[in-house]
Amino acid sequence: MSKQQSTTDWKVTLKRLRHRLKLSYAWLLRQHADYQPLFVLGTGRSGSTLLVDYLRNLPNVDCGGEVLAPETVVGLRASEQSPTTAMRHIRRSLQSQRAAIRGCKLMLYHLEQCGLTVDQVQEAFPRAKYIVIYRESLVEQHVSECCARVTGQWMVRRGNTPKQARIRVDPQSLHLFVHTTRRHYENLLTHSWLRDHAALLSYEQLVANPRACFAERICPLLNLPALAPQTVLVKQNTRPLAERVENYAEVADVLSRPEYRQHYSWAHDGAAGQSRAA
Repeated sequence: MSKQQSTTDWKVTLKRLRHRLKLSYAWLLRQHADYQPLFVLGTGRSGSTLLVDYLRNLPNVDCGGEVLAPETVVGLRASEQSPTTAMRHIRRSLQSQRAAIRGCKLMLYHLEQCGLTVDQVQEAFPRAKYIVIYRESLVEQHVSECCARVTGQWMVRRGNTPKQARIRVDPQSLHLFVHTTRRHYENLLTHSWLRDHAALLSYEQLVANPRACFAERICPLLNLPALAPQTVLVKQNTRPLAERVENYAEVADVLSRPEYRQHYSWAHDGAAGQSRAA
């Protein structure tokens, strides 16, 4: 391990310790007031960060990040990933907030890594509301994640310039990503109770008309008046795939497969969400 890496790891450990102390202080010494729990359920590069930034700008709403992510300061280390520890960490993370509506992001694969199910989350927080966000274009989601890993830039605030990258798409890796991501959402939407407690939307819908998404779905879910959502974030990837994918000519046919798109909606027969290729 290099000296620079050792220093970085030490700084991350110190930041995580400070965060845990903050959570312990709030849990042990702050009054436990009643609040409305809110969970954003999604996967990486599905638009969850944009959604959370919109939520944070609503009155009486606070929303944390990926509280179960092992790579973040606010998350759990890989060695801590268990249902009991994860649930305790979620409770303490929400207690550290002060708003009437308190939330965080629960990535579907982090729940799986912790051995925690949405049924268990619902049992622990019976009044919880959920916002399920997904990305219709799984190709765009995969390419966005690959670009973010190359640039190290996972979000861009207004006034900053997005970093650009060209990546190579491996068809096998893309297929595995699509299969895994679809499985996460399809499994989630088999829970029949979720429909009565959640809003379901895609990243594409949120970007195209954020005002309508909040006025028609999110604000009614949270019993809030219809408000115009505000964000300080800007879109990172604005160039076409042909300019971001280095081997585009080789994989163009693969990228255009209809099964690499998804759309979810609540079923009309009272069952949970149905999926179909868009």
